[in-house]
Amino acid sequence: MKTLITLFTLLSFVFVKSQETLSIKATFNGHEEGFYYFTDYNDNSFFFEGVEAAALEKFDLTNNRFIGKKFNITYKVETTKGEYGEEYYASIIVDLVQEE
Repeated sequence: MKTLITLFTLLSFVFVKSQETLSIKATFNGHEEGFYYFTDYNDNSFFFEGVEAAALEKFDLTNNRFIGKKFNITYKVETTKGEYGEEYYASIIVDLVQEE
């Protein structure tokens, strides 16, 4: 029985995909047509296709008052399908913390 439980546990780790999050520090540049634009300290541009509800409750990025503000951004990358069924990667903001 222990062998069966161990085998099931190992197979679960193989077939269950964990959601990894990433973080950056960047300045908010604006919101347009469903995308959220940021620039980091090295002048690299980032855009996010969505924001989870918990992060939007903290900071409504559709409001222009956050333009120019610096944030610590935690995000995840999901595989999604486009208009014609093609797969692509979409970055989604999970959490925001405004820097002072």
